[in-house]
Amino acid sequence: MKKILKYIGCVVCLLAFTNCADFLDREPTDALAKEKVWTSDTYALNAVNGLYRVSTLALQGYGFRFSSWGPDGFNYFYSSSMETGIATPSEGYFLDFYTNWYNMIRVANEVIYNLDGNENITADLRDRLIGEARFFRGMGYFLLWHFFGDVVLRDKPLPVNETNLPKTPADQILSFCRKDFEAARDILPVSHSDGDWGRITKGAAITMLGKTYLYNKEWGKAADELKKLLSIPYTYDLVQNYADLFNWKTEKNNEVVYSLQYVGVTDYGSPYDAWYGSRSNNSYGGAECVASYVTMSNYTYKDGSPINFSAMPKRSSYEDETSYGIDLMNWYEGLLASANLDKRMAANIIMPTSSFLGKDNTQFKLYWPYSAYADREEEPYALRLEFSSYALLPWRKLVNVGSDNEKASPTDFPLIRFADVLLMYAEAINESEGPTDEVYKAVKRVRNRAGLDPLPNGMSQKQMQRAIRLERLREFPGEGHLLLDVRRWELADTSDPVFGLNNDVLDFRGEKLFTRVFPKKYYQWPIPQADLEINKAIEQNPLWVE
Repeated sequence: MKKILKYIGCVVCLLAFTNCADFLDREPTDALAKEKVWTSDTYALNAVNGLYRVSTLALQGYGFRFSSWGPDGFNYFYSSSMETGIATPSEGYFLDFYTNWYNMIRVANEVIYNLDGNENITADLRDRLIGEARFFRGMGYFLLWHFFGDVVLRDKPLPVNETNLPKTPADQILSFCRKDFEAARDILPVSHSDGDWGRITKGAAITMLGKTYLYNKEWGKAADELKKLLSIPYTYDLVQNYADLFNWKTEKNNEVVYSLQYVGVTDYGSPYDAWYGSRSNNSYGGAECVASYVTMSNYTYKDGSPINFSAMPKRSSYEDETSYGIDLMNWYEGLLASANLDKRMAANIIMPTSSFLGKDNTQFKLYWPYSAYADREEEPYALRLEFSSYALLPWRKLVNVGSDNEKASPTDFPLIRFADVLLMYAEAINESEGPTDEVYKAVKRVRNRAGLDPLPNGMSQKQMQRAIRLERLREFPGEGHLLLDVRRWELADTSDPVFGLNNDVLDFRGEKLFTRVFPKKYYQWPIPQADLEINKAIEQNPLWVE
């Protein structure tokens, strides 16, 4: 169980570093002058612990924002400009990601610069801390490369008046982040002791290095890196129960390669409880991102056969919403009664007619229409969303249940997990060699955990490609990866019925909510207007010039 964390008072480069996980449970120190931070093992360790906190803040929107904008979910009712194709360089979300990733890079640069060759710090610890900092710096540049393309490269601390540099070409940014991941891979240990569980390991660096090759379509190199994690000395494996990945009581397991860590303490809890939760849970969540109809409708039965959503009652056949809702709920109840459904559907989504243990340990249920059940005086009460007048699918994953942890949710966000390694490895092999036995075996492990039969033999390379992509949709909804996937597959700007982002978005009745638009210029985000006004050495990305 996680310990209550203590605040670290040490300050590096005007940044107050704070604890964020088990391994950061250290005695607090008094505020330190910058020159003293790097004079002892304890101070240096606390400073790098602060980098973990900075990185958590920089990366925690990964799942929420990217799932809102990907095929797996949406955020239309809160901020529609991105989803309807009218975003501008002045949007706050572009600036937030840009500045947060650069802030992570800035702090990592401070760590690397001050530890490199520093004889005040024990050599093994010094090298390990540098490896951790290089991982985070590599992560920052990987994300900047993927979303923005050409960006400014800062590889060391710089005075403020020297930070206005020209852009570096995207291929050089990619090369730079790879060197960071390679260095981290070569320095970091395979695993840590229980007291340091959650620190960056060799496996996390290998995964990210393999991902850089995968995203750049260098399939053979991607497969070579990812394959390393499938055998000793690595002991990664899938947890037996998929839902355990998103339960704070069982989140420490062999599937997690790296997670953003949280504790049930005010200001240190997971924001996903509010972003994904409903008004019926402790956090009084806003369900700011909800699951998409595309995600729900692409789950299958055990044998791989699709769910027949065309048999669902149609709103047009009824005079009023209440009578329609009765038949619709009966249909969903019958669907969920099947023992042969993909187990991940109910673990990821609070489905219509499903129950949820909410605040005060009270049972709630997703009814339709909400207005017909809002005044129920006995359990299960009607599950309430911020926009309950719409037929929306709230997430179950990453949301705290019952009355535990009333101050904050301690549920970690698994940013890198072994299921992703398996499916990326399968993708890399299939793209380079076709659907070999290795591809089938890797995908089978993921499907088996979901209660599904293996894929049929004799699939073509294109059929396997589609199967792997669909498996990623079913495995990772709400975790942010799908937006990056459809961008790298170059499907985002299409009307592909599953992965295209130029389609109508439907509610759980199958009725249109809005039309999503992904212009081609979205493949390369704009440099935020605020940075253009400060740094005159850079120019706006061409498709965003008005």
